[in-house]
Amino acid sequence: MLRIVACLLILGLFETGIFAQQQVDLPAPPKAVQLEGAPVMLARAKQFDVTSRINGQTYRVMVSTPYMADPAIAYPVLYVLDGNAYFGTATETLTRQFFLGTVAPAIVVGVGYPTDDQQEMIRRRNVDLTPSVSKAPDFSGMSGGGDTFLRVIEEELKPFVEARYKVDRAQQIIWGQSLGGLIVLRALFRNPTAYSTYVLSCPSIWWNDREILGDEKAFSKRASAGDLHLKVLVTSAGDGQYRGDDPQRRAADNCMVDNASELAARLMALRPENIIVKHTIFEGERHSTVPQASLSRTMRFALPRQ
Repeated sequence: MLRIVACLLILGLFETGIFAQQQVDLPAPPKAVQLEGAPVMLARAKQFDVTSRINGQTYRVMVSTPYMADPAIAYPVLYVLDGNAYFGTATETLTRQFFLGTVAPAIVVGVGYPTDDQQEMIRRRNVDLTPSVSKAPDFSGMSGGGDTFLRVIEEELKPFVEARYKVDRAQQIIWGQSLGGLIVLRALFRNPTAYSTYVLSCPSIWWNDREILGDEKAFSKRASAGDLHLKVLVTSAGDGQYRGDDPQRRAADNCMVDNASELAARLMALRPENIIVKHTIFEGERHSTVPQASLSRTMRFALPRQ
């Protein structure tokens, strides 16, 4: 009897809810973690692989549009050589400076190669960014395509961009670092109306015993006559040249800073009212670390906020 009573009591407690099972909303199980992740996307940027009819080579053309771009406006264009390395930096630097009201908006075009292989990029750039075949055996067979490369940009890549984006042809800027600065100098001397602004970042003026300067006289004559209206920015890395007494080490540094400083001084003396020239030495930077600083300064020099 006692057992029956006990069972009845327990049953009553369950019915009254004292021991009733509570309905609890448990959190949903976590979603599966994406172990492989997803590609990082650069906002407002696209890339195109374009094969040149001039030299048969394929180039990766990377294009970014301004933040909150107005489709009715034709924007300046900044052409960045060594696009694989510097397109992202240039795009984000420009976006940030524009957002903070420092510079005017512009389209950024990176000219690079359809590969992630660093050695292949170096091989290709050594050909494209040098105006003559090297006298040094280290560059044998890997140099001298610079004039053709400039034609590819002018005759093929520029029209390619202009067919897809609204471009202000009167405001076009070209930036190059090291050998890129050398080929930009070649463009300045031989085709000074192709761009409104030329930026030479640590230009390799030393190439083939400074033969690039052979075109300077003709350019200077044209500039002095008042035929040209353009801007030139020359930047250097303060730690990019040895200043000690060892002649071998001085020769090994190729007088990078001195060459750039002397060139800038000569250009400044041409016709300042028509050709605006600035030279900046970034103290504490090396040849390999200065491109980011040079790009930042380029924005403020070439795209001043109106």
